[in-house]
Amino acid sequence: MSRQKGILKLVGTLNGKCFYQLNGQYIVRKAVGPSRERINNDPAFVNIKRNNQEFAAASQLSKAIRKGLADKANQFKYNYMASRLTGCCRKIIQKGSGPLGEREANLFNSPSDLIGFQLNSNLAFHHLHNSNTKVSANTQRTVITIKCPQSTANQHHKVPQKATHYQLSAAISCVSKWQWHTKIKAYKPTHPKHNTLGGIVQSQPLELHTTHHNISLQWQAPTPSGIPTDVAITVWLGIAYLKQQHQAYQVYQTPQAMQCIAII
Repeated sequence: MSRQKGILKLVGTLNGKCFYQLNGQYIVRKAVGPSRERINNDPAFVNIKRNNQEFAAASQLSKAIRKGLADKANQFKYNYMASRLTGCCRKIIQKGSGPLGEREANLFNSPSDLIGFQLNSNLAFHHLHNSNTKVSANTQRTVITIKCPQSTANQHHKVPQKATHYQLSAAISCVSKWQWHTKIKAYKPTHPKHNTLGGIVQSQPLELHTTHHNISLQWQAPTPSGIPTDVAITVWLGIAYLKQQHQAYQVYQTPQAMQCIAII
């Protein structure tokens, strides 16, 4: 906040600055946006209000994914991962049914927008390891299996010079569909007990210069009755490199990568 100088004194907003009189003095400061109360009640801001509602839902979807990934979200993340993931979920909501501000928040509406998402935006999974993976589930979706039919040394890239092994991590994160409720003016998950359900399965340390056949990682849900059909099961695959020291393994902090490989 600064005082206006010069002969002419201004009142109003010009070029992003607000000019006004306060206690007999003419003041200039950076203009600010409308208040939350005005956005919520002024008809002129109805579209901003509706977009804010959907942004809140996107934040909930993003948070559910990250919570299901647990510590793996922190291990592999880099470069504003949470905000990038929220932006991805926002795109998915825009493809949902319903009016603006109340559209269904469901990852099944556009799974292709999330599949391939990298927790580390600077390093894609396939830039480290490009083996084919297959994801399958049983009828009730209580058992998720991730298989790498074959892994060879020439499928690895950017391997640390002294690395001896690598390790694959499969992460599961369940995200319920969220719907707008007019009475409470908020989004709520249709299946809160299954929302954020997740888990991690890791391979044993695998020798880098050995061909491995049928690497299989299997996750079993703690809910024997099954996962509801409107709960999206996001499947993630990560890789890290290790150095063997006697009977222990040291994990290299870089390079590491994890990406979403399927939504079931």
